[in-house]
Amino acid sequence: MIPILVFPIIFSFNAAAFGQSQPQNLTFTYLTSWGSAGEGDGQFDGQNDVDFFNGKVYVADYANNRIQVFDPNGQFLTKFGDSGEGDGQFRKASALSMDSEGNIYLADQFNFRMQKFSNDGTFLTKWGTEGEAEGQFLHPHVPANDANGKVFVTDRERADVQVFTDDGQFLYKWGGVGEGDGQLSDPESSIVDSQGNVYITDYGNDRIQKFSNDGTFLTKWGTRGEADGQFKGPAGLSIDANDKIYVTDKNNNRIQVFTSDGQFLTKFGNAGSGDGQLSQPEGIGVDKESGTVYVADTGNTRIVVFEPLV
Repeated sequence: MIPILVFPIIFSFNAAAFGQSQPQNLTFTYLTSWGSAGEGDGQFDGQNDVDFFNGKVYVADYANNRIQVFDPNGQFLTKFGDSGEGDGQFRKASALSMDSEGNIYLADQFNFRMQKFSNDGTFLTKWGTEGEAEGQFLHPHVPANDANGKVFVTDRERADVQVFTDDGQFLYKWGGVGEGDGQLSDPESSIVDSQGNVYITDYGNDRIQKFSNDGTFLTKWGTRGEADGQFKGPAGLSIDANDKIYVTDKNNNRIQVFTSDGQFLTKFGNAGSGDGQLSQPEGIGVDKESGTVYVADTGNTRIVVFEPLV
């Protein structure tokens, strides 16, 4: 057997040089990857989203109409869901989020609904039908959960954010098509910080928008381009224990990290299929204890994992 030597790929940023006190060094190294194209356990067909909870990695396996669950090293654990319109069935498992109790919320794209499951995959409830009225969907995408039991769901075609209780009761909405503050164009993902503020990847406008919990516009950042802080299709969002915002910059094939007010901190990843490289990354999840970052590397049909160096 020929021994294989693995050398870490390191991405670093010295925030102190830019006046940042936290973190003084933000450095990520490639750790591992797993997955390939197919229908078997551990294989994917258009995996769009990934999340992390209590030592497990949850992947929305889009065209295989299921959620797959792995340990942090990529070992397959279980799966649930299949194609259809019944409870626990999907017509494109678009994206997922998890609440503080580990319940799973899945955007069931072409059934025009949200479905809620317990952490072990037991179906709990569903809500939504096709349409433009309150509580209906045209293209439900990445949900997010706050600490008070609210569920925020972006709708890419309606270009809005709808807010529900955790059992699906409609509460309020904001957004609408446009380029102005608080308006959206093809919104992809949402995430909620420790203060309850909501961040949206405004994909069509190549920016991030930040709102208060009730939908009041607070700030925005990003323009189209390849420079630090610019985007070509901001897609996935995640957040760490210090409220740093992680964005998959889909068509720049990289991850960018920002403070909660939009100050650029670092970036990692580049175009390709090698270790630490990405192709059309979409979903992203961060382990808030270790800081490990899990990326749905959709174009390469795999999950790519990066870890922080301290």
